[in-house]
Amino acid sequence: MPPHGFTAIKDATGHGNAVSLIGVVVSIKEPRKSRGSDWVLEFAIQDEFDNTLVGGSSSINCRIFRSQDRLPKISGTGDIVILRDFKLSSWGMRCDCISDSRLYSGVLVFPANKIPIPELSQAYQAGSQRLLYTATHGTRDPTPEEQMTVIHLKHAASGSVQQVRQHATTVSYNASARDRSSLIQGLCFDKFYDVCVQVVNTYYTLHSTVELKVTDYTSNENLFYYADPNEEDAFMVTNKNWTGPYGQLTLNVTLYESNATWARENVSIGDYIFLRNMRTKLSQRDKLEGIVHQDPQKPSQVDVRRLTNQKEIAEITKRREAYEKQRGTKSALEVLHNAPNEPFTESTLSKKDRKKLKLKQRQEKKEAELKELEQKEEKWEAERSGINTNIRAAFPEVKLSTISEILYSPRLNTRTPKYNNYKLPFVNAKHRARVRVVDVFPPELERFAHALNDPTWNRKANKHDPNNNSTKVRWEWGFVLLVEDANVPPNTVSEKLRVVVGNDVGQGLLDLNAVDLKNNPEIFKKLTERLFILWGNLYELKTELRDRGSDLPLPPGDNRLQNKAFDCCIEEYGHEVPVSETHPEGYQRMHRLAQTFITA
Repeated sequence: MPPHGFTAIKDATGHGNAVSLIGVVVSIKEPRKSRGSDWVLEFAIQDEFDNTLVGGSSSINCRIFRSQDRLPKISGTGDIVILRDFKLSSWGMRCDCISDSRLYSGVLVFPANKIPIPELSQAYQAGSQRLLYTATHGTRDPTPEEQMTVIHLKHAASGSVQQVRQHATTVSYNASARDRSSLIQGLCFDKFYDVCVQVVNTYYTLHSTVELKVTDYTSNENLFYYADPNEEDAFMVTNKNWTGPYGQLTLNVTLYESNATWARENVSIGDYIFLRNMRTKLSQRDKLEGIVHQDPQKPSQVDVRRLTNQKEIAEITKRREAYEKQRGTKSALEVLHNAPNEPFTESTLSKKDRKKLKLKQRQEKKEAELKELEQKEEKWEAERSGINTNIRAAFPEVKLSTISEILYSPRLNTRTPKYNNYKLPFVNAKHRARVRVVDVFPPELERFAHALNDPTWNRKANKHDPNNNSTKVRWEWGFVLLVEDANVPPNTVSEKLRVVVGNDVGQGLLDLNAVDLKNNPEIFKKLTERLFILWGNLYELKTELRDRGSDLPLPPGDNRLQNKAFDCCIEEYGHEVPVSETHPEGYQRMHRLAQTFITA
């Protein structure tokens, strides 16, 4: 229960209401300049941790507006804050807590490492001793009751330290990923952007560059206008061969050096791609266009890749379908009424057609509401069961398989034409499972990426090749996860499965291209953050254990590994090996990760 005069975060509702809150900081962003003269500090707090998801209904996003030197001094996650007289601001399904100068909002910050355990709290409860804290100007000192709440809240959150770190990492990664991400409609001149688009057309020039025409089906008034032959007079259509999209939806992008080389080999019309570090500029026709140059500091880096994030692809597809529906519906209605030159309005329809249109609109609205309800139920179920919602896998409608069902598949047992029992070396099969990572190989993250000129990794590589120039080396992902079922019965030894993560799957899972990780600290940091979302404190624990002469996986009952289970797709396949007593058929049974993505 919160102290007198305070509101539980889950009960903090109502736009414009004044509240006082107390909670543990579970995420925080760097202070930034607001649109006015103030600076803004944004963070999230949570006041309940028993069987509650970090970042769930017991957490709230907070924003404090002050001059830069008067912002509260929060050292990081784990600190506890008291917010006095803040205002609630609702937007859609979200409710934020915002400082208000008219209410004289105040903030007290209690550093986590200065808060004692409850057993040493007698002096604070009696009021003879005060916790160490900092406060914004004019904020009332904490009462003994509030100090005891701070102490007990710190103790309650102590079992969720890893979950808090995982949540904070996710929020931080999302914020940094959004810094340059943009739709085409938001592009301006002379800036750098990351965009997700679909390829409309490709052109290969004599200058070894590649020109792409791309779209995400959003409009920008600075783009070239392609007239629609179905809507405009014939003289307006300057490009008779252009098949769409029409309007100002298409961006011309020129790729140079390594990016052009990669695109020539890998990009086709209709592909969904991600363009990183694209600079916008003014074209010779005074229109907005993009260019992607090779990074001079990282010549082997390619800033173009296939888009594998299903959510981003679905968003583009949804906009494309809306565009096609808008064109097709309008054209059909104009033909129906024999009024090709008249603007379409509902009043031009007959009574019968208006009735059909309203019925269709009601059906579409009902379908949208049902879909939204299904999504909310899915999210609620994931939160209730403790599943990592930052990791998504394809085919959610497929029934989950356990590790035992995958390992001991009855499909391995068959009969010969003469009805003799025979066990297959492997079965080409796909499964969907709910698992958690319990170990990883290689043990060092630097070895997750491999050079294609390394003969120990790529048998086709020639270590004696004099043209083996390290600056032109291509890299690919390759590592193995050891996983077990999400729910393991007590006092049992869980079945475990080695799952290979190859280059294509690694690019989709991590949303990163493989590079020399030893010489790319920025990419290495991003990799560490993404894997922390996947497996929690596994890498830190593995490093600590190996330093002591031990290793993962942990024995049953050892709960030091703290990470969330997630859904994934697993494919079984056969790897060709020399015939031996162990592999008499010349195949080794293997399993690999597939169509699984860290969506944070």
